[in-house]
Amino acid sequence: MKKLLIMIFFLAISSLGFSREFAMHGGVLDGANLREKPNTNSRILAKLDIFDGGRIIRKEGSWYYIEYKTESGKTVYGYVHESQGNVIDSYVVSARDGYANVRAGASSESRIMGKVYNGETVHSYGEEGDGWLHITWDGSAEIPVAYIHKSQVRKIE
Repeated sequence: MKKLLIMIFFLAISSLGFSREFAMHGGVLDGANLREKPNTNSRILAKLDIFDGGRIIRKEGSWYYIEYKTESGKTVYGYVHESQGNVIDSYVVSARDGYANVRAGASSESRIMGKVYNGETVHSYGEEGDGWLHITWDGSAEIPVAYIHKSQVRKIE
């Protein structure tokens, strides 16, 4: 179930076009507060629901200052603590062979699930092992969470 929720979230943010996002993770079930200042005593501007997020403007200590769009379409700027979610980075595939293998695990020995081709965008929410990016890949209903080596991609700034 968690993998399905992560896949749905990544599909939703992939249409936003931002290179760096902050997204609440499934471990924060009661939501997170978007605050006016980077401290827990600051006024609450909005409540972020599970898997909500926004474009990161900057980081101040352990707080992210983000641009958040409410359901009504209003744009709100505020702070959310780093413990409330994950940073999602976007990468474009730029492999020497014209494609990169998508693998089931963080290893070149792991099963190849498919390929992504040069120019395609992938979204990563972490790195494992020796340069493996943890991505969501929609090419498999079996395992929507997959890995790609960062030598095969270029980070979108």
